[in-house]
Amino acid sequence: MRLALLSDIHANVTALNAVLEEIRRRHVDKFVLLGDLVNYGMRPNEIVDMIRGMDDKFVAKIWGNHEKAVMDNDTTRFATDRGRAILHYTQKRLSQESIDFINNKMNRDGTCSLEIDGKKFLLVHGILGDPYWGKFTPVELTREEYAEFDYVLTAHSHVCHYFEVLFKADSPSTRNKKKTVFINPGSVGQPRNINPCAQFGILDTETTEYEHVCVPYDIVAEQDLYTDEVDVFYKDRLTLGI
Repeated sequence: MRLALLSDIHANVTALNAVLEEIRRRHVDKFVLLGDLVNYGMRPNEIVDMIRGMDDKFVAKIWGNHEKAVMDNDTTRFATDRGRAILHYTQKRLSQESIDFINNKMNRDGTCSLEIDGKKFLLVHGILGDPYWGKFTPVELTREEYAEFDYVLTAHSHVCHYFEVLFKADSPSTRNKKKTVFINPGSVGQPRNINPCAQFGILDTETTEYEHVCVPYDIVAEQDLYTDEVDVFYKDRLTLGI
C-alpha cells in the first residue's frame, strides 16, 4: 500500500490544495493524518470540509495538540499570548459541523496503533508519554517501547525526519536485530525547516520506499487572508518556512 502522510496542515487551504494536486499525479492508496488540522490558518472550517470530503481515504486521523487545545479550551501549554489569541480566533469560527467532525471522526488520544500489510504502525502526534505536546529528540530513538513497531509516525515539530533504528531482539535470523523506522513527514501548512514549500511523505509499505515531497504553493494568496485579528507573526513565517 502507498500511504500519503499528512500532518500539521493548520487550516492552510492553499497548501493542502497544492499537496492534493501533487498526490493526484502520483499513485497513493490511502492517507494518514497525524494531527493539527486546524489553528494558525484563517480557514478552519474549509480545511475540515476538505478532509471530511475525502474521509473514506484515510486509514487514521489523530488529534494533535491544537485539536486538543481547541476542544478542551485549554491554553496553559501555549508559550505566548499570540498563540493563545489565535487559538481563540479559531474557536470562534469553528462551525458545529467542524466541531462534530473533530470530536467524532478523529482519534482523540493523539496516538493509535494499527497494522498495515503485516507491519505494525504507531501514530503519535508528539511522543509516547506526551502524545500531544512532546518534542521528538534523538533520545526517543533509544526508547525500547518503540521496538515493537515497524514504523513510528510522528509530527508536531513541523520538521521532517527519517531514521532507521536497529533494536536488540531475540531473532537469530536477523542477527538478533529488529528494525524500527521513525518518520516525520513535516508540515503541510506551517513548515519550520526553513523551506516554505508544503511538505508531506509517501510511504510504500510493501517495498518500504519512502519519499519526502516538497510542493511550492501560492504563499501570498494564503497570506492575503490574514486579518488584523491575529498576530502578523503567523502570516510572515510562511514566507521562509520558520
